[in-house]
Amino acid sequence: MSVEIRSARREDAACLAALSIQVWLNTYLVGGGIRRGIADYVLSEFTPENFTALIANPAYQLLLMEDDGHLLGYALLKLDSACQGCDFPTMEVERLYLLESHTGQGLGRRLLEAARQWARAQDGQPRLWLTVWHGNARAIAFYRRVDMLLHGETHFELEGARHLNYVMLDPAPVGAAA
Repeated sequence: MSVEIRSARREDAACLAALSIQVWLNTYLVGGGIRRGIADYVLSEFTPENFTALIANPAYQLLLMEDDGHLLGYALLKLDSACQGCDFPTMEVERLYLLESHTGQGLGRRLLEAARQWARAQDGQPRLWLTVWHGNARAIAFYRRVDMLLHGETHFELEGARHLNYVMLDPAPVGAAA
């Protein structure tokens, strides 16, 4: 396996959309089937057109992971998204998606580390933060293993229902002021 992490390009948009739908449905369809609201959400949110726009938008950085031209996962960073309650520079990991078939191989850790390195190279060296659905125990355990700290709570709204999400934050860099 010769895994490469690089910035996304316009021609990656369709693969990014397909992977996103697969990961999102695999994560959030717990104990139920697909309802109209869920179908409408994924088919409107995860489109090649939306990914083309994200790739072109300077407020985002999209790092993708591939093996021999096959997309395995990606990290979507939102540069202008401050973490509530933080008085230091932050940058949101809006999505960290990896194909289910490739979990448990250290690839998620590599992808997150690439996002951390990219953030550290930016002005102010922002710390990463993200939200994770409270019911996604595997993802929460992963973020804890990579030293992210529970910072707070927020909600994701879908079909008029609020879904609890945890806010997780990268720790301060070694030697940084507390």
